[in-house]
Amino acid sequence: MCKDNEKLSKKVSKVFIKAINNSNFDNVKNYLMALKPFIKYNDSLKQKKLEWVFGFNQIISRKGYREEKYKYGLEFVDKIGDEATSYMSPLIYGPVEDALLA
Repeated sequence: MCKDNEKLSKKVSKVFIKAINNSNFDNVKNYLMALKPFIKYNDSLKQKKLEWVFGFNQIISRKGYREEKYKYGLEFVDKIGDEATSYMSPLIYGPVEDALLA
């Protein structure tokens, strides 16, 4: 049903993201097994589906209060475990839900 159908593929991708983000650790394996054939299916939307579900890399940038210049990536890293990039999905909005690579 999703073959070359962008509208339906977006909806299915969004359902997978929300389901995985809201599930407990035991159910994630089942969702990922169901996601595998959807992602691996060869059609014209394969690359888009990967970006929708897993997200794409984006350097963190912000302008601090009363600062004139933006800070990017490594300028925010204080500890070795801090992230300089984030993974954004164009399908989801808000701080509650993340792309799967995040």
